[in-house]
Amino acid sequence: MDFIVALTFLIAALLVLTPPIAVWRGFSRHAAAMTWPRTVLSLLAPFMAGYGFMFLLWLPSYQGQCGGWLGETSPCSGFSQYASETSFWTAMIMAMPGLAGITLGVAILIFCLIRRRKAGAAS
Repeated sequence: MDFIVALTFLIAALLVLTPPIAVWRGFSRHAAAMTWPRTVLSLLAPFMAGYGFMFLLWLPSYQGQCGGWLGETSPCSGFSQYASETSFWTAMIMAMPGLAGITLGVAILIFCLIRRRKAGAAS
């Protein structure tokens, strides 16, 4: 269980760092290489991949109890209830670091667009 919690913190840190790095690398390589679909994908893909990985990471810990995220456990009505609660709590855990990463990525995107416009106007 400690291993899963450690991986959760690692994924949260990656969710904050990867969108700004992906946007920065996309805009710093070539002037015309970064298209809008690639930009949106570089902002959202870490969240989607992290969500899927963390959801699959928590699923094998099913022991017939639900609601253990906050300490109050009760018997599950089945694996589907456990899976739906796990999906909900995975999204809740990842919401803040995911939004922080997307916000930093958008800030870097704005910075890169301003820099590109100034470089285009200067030449």
